[in-house]
Amino acid sequence: MRNDKKPRTQARGRVEGEGSYSATRRYNQNLARALTDKSSIERGAERARRAVEGREGPKLRAAEERGRRGPRATKRARAR
Repeated sequence: MRNDKKPRTQARGRVEGEGSYSATRRYNQNLARALTDKSSIERGAERARRAVEGREGPKLRAAEERGRRGPRATKRARAR
């Protein structure tokens, strides 16, 4: 077997795994669809508002604060 042969997936023009063209294409299509569908954005905003104002609120605010402190702060908190 020759070492200079490309893997089958690359030979057919498809790279899957970390460089997945098909996943990127689906993501871009779904993102474009979501951004142009105003009612979808409004439904998502309403769901988020209800979550923050509801029982999940304290957990969501705590997660937001952890995110603002950054990854090192999270690691330090776990080490205690």
